[in-house]
Amino acid sequence: MYLLGHLGIGLGLAWLLAWKTRLPVDYRLVLLGTILPDLVDKPLGLLLGLEARLWAHTLVFVGAILGVSLVPSLRGLVYFGLGVATHLLLDEIWQQPWVVLWPAFGFAFPPGITDLLSRLLVLFSDPVVIAGEIAGTLVLLAFARVHGINSWRALVQFLRTGASRATSSI
Repeated sequence: MYLLGHLGIGLGLAWLLAWKTRLPVDYRLVLLGTILPDLVDKPLGLLLGLEARLWAHTLVFVGAILGVSLVPSLRGLVYFGLGVATHLLLDEIWQQPWVVLWPAFGFAFPPGITDLLSRLLVLFSDPVVIAGEIAGTLVLLAFARVHGINSWRALVQFLRTGASRATSSI
């Protein structure tokens, strides 16, 4: 999955959860969580010559975030952890048990492929990735419409405060 798929599908799952449970959700933390594993691991992997899925793609990482969210003053981090968890699901991380279950199979990560062009070509050739990007884009647009995020000013307000024009979840 790529950027729009991670952002949109992760946001959509949190939006659905908020609608079903009527609990307030800080969607900003969810959105950040959906892309954090790639923001951390891709540059590190490239720098260290390792694969692009490293420490931030592990259950240890998600568990640490969710564990910290048990502290009463840090409960909001549960939304951050939810975003990270959706990232791992969309990456089908179970297909790389040496990553998701790190360090159960050892502390080392395999060497990575530094061919950025081949990674980019997947975006235009893999039907699952294309479908994920389209679905993510549609969810992002629907969320923006329902929440009144229809201008740069409204987007900046949402990013600063988490508030939007609409108060309902759906």
